[in-house]
Amino acid sequence: MTIPLGIILGLIAVILIVYPFFKLGARDIPGDGVLEEEVERRVQELRRSRSGAPEGDIELVCPNCGERCDFGGKFCSECGASLTS
Repeated sequence: MTIPLGIILGLIAVILIVYPFFKLGARDIPGDGVLEEEVERRVQELRRSRSGAPEGDIELVCPNCGERCDFGGKFCSECGASLTS
């Protein structure tokens, strides 16, 4: 039984394309913490740009838990308490 050369070359091509994706280990993929920090940073930048607040430094303190919250937020990101009076 002989296998046509085209099929063998096609399988080799598929292996060469797919194999690098299987080599990725857990260490190469950012963990949930890294992803969450990046999302939070981008949300804060978006809030600052929409609120007209100067870059950084303006923070509110949650009256419920004392966590620092960024300017423009309506709720504490830690406990969910309202930051508006």
